[in-house]
Order: sequence, then C-alpha cells, then structure tokens
Amino acid sequence: MKVAIATQDLTRVDAHLGWARHLMLYEVDEEGYRYLDLVSFPSGRQDGDHSKLACRLAAMEGCQLLFAAEIGSDGEFGLARIKVTPIRKFAGEPVALALESLRDGMRGQVPPWLRQAEQKYRRENIDG
Repeated sequence: MKVAIATQDLTRVDAHLGWARHLMLYEVDEEGYRYLDLVSFPSGRQDGDHSKLACRLAAMEGCQLLFAAEIGSDGEFGLARIKVTPIRKFAGEPVALALESLRDGMRGQVPPWLRQAEQKYRRENIDG
C-alpha cells in the first residue's frame, strides 16, 4: 500500500495538508515499509491560495492513505476525488510510529481506521 505523510520537520506527522512543506511517500506491507520519495513544496504565502492543493494532490498519485495533522474542507474534497483516505490519528507523532502501526495492522489485529481504508481500497479497485 502506498502512503503519503504530510510533514514540516521530516520526522513527525505534523502538517496540515495545505501547508505541508513536504510529503514523504512510502510503500507499506506486512513485512515493513520502504521509503519511495520526498516531494517538497516552496514555503511562501499560501493563505488563501487554493491552487496550493493541486500540486500536493498530484504528488499523492497512487497513494491509498495520507497521514496528516489536519486537512481542510478543500483538501478533504480533493482527497476524495483522488481516492486517498486521510488519517489524522497520528497527528504530532513520529513518522515511524504511523508506518509501524500500519504495518502491524496489516499483520494481524486490524485497527478500525485501517479496516475502513482497506475496505474502501478494495471496493474502488474491484469496482473499477
């Protein structure tokens, strides 16, 4: 499963999607997780700039989940359009904790947030 993490400091899930300076991309499965890419965005005046989401959404192509501290209504709409499930449960926590929790959930006892994301992913990929 390909996931994105919205981060400011590259160590924690600490960014609002629209203000994220970075998106870290990982592939996660039952065995572990693998770093894929880092997409960075220019810092600057973004308040009121609705186009700031387009580049962030494009960077998440192929992702099933986004770990973020917060997401605004425009971001929620954009994520729904590209079929990415947002996860806020790990706001402020280390990136590794979010990735390890996802990996562990894939191994056995699946937490509700992961079960919902997996069901959504299966429906979208089976139904077309």
